[in-house]
Amino acid sequence: MTLKNSFGEYSFVTKVDVTNLEASVQWYKSKLGLVPEDKYDTPSWRQFSLPDIERVAIGLNLSNSVETGSTVSTFVVNDIVTARQSLIEKGVEVGPITDVGHGVQLSVFKDIDGNLLGLRQNPQS
Repeated sequence: MTLKNSFGEYSFVTKVDVTNLEASVQWYKSKLGLVPEDKYDTPSWRQFSLPDIERVAIGLNLSNSVETGSTVSTFVVNDIVTARQSLIEKGVEVGPITDVGHGVQLSVFKDIDGNLLGLRQNPQS
């Protein structure tokens, strides 16, 4: 299923901070049965799809420390500039677009309770 709204087509990725990336990769594979998406591997990121659920993923992010509430749910969009502008026009305070490496661009914002949400544009492939 492809979702459409003011962001355009997108998928959904939730970021989970971990302190030991390789141990966490094994845990998510063996305990939860998630499927690695090797094309997104970086030295500090591993991404998994959820079996039988299209366009939804969990990304493990290597972090020096893990704090409760550090998870960021991310909308993967085709055009981060347009998606960001759409949110701004609706009165949402959105951070700048940053290149985090490997062609991935991110921009974060908060909901009314202060929960972090993000926009993510992957490199064109």
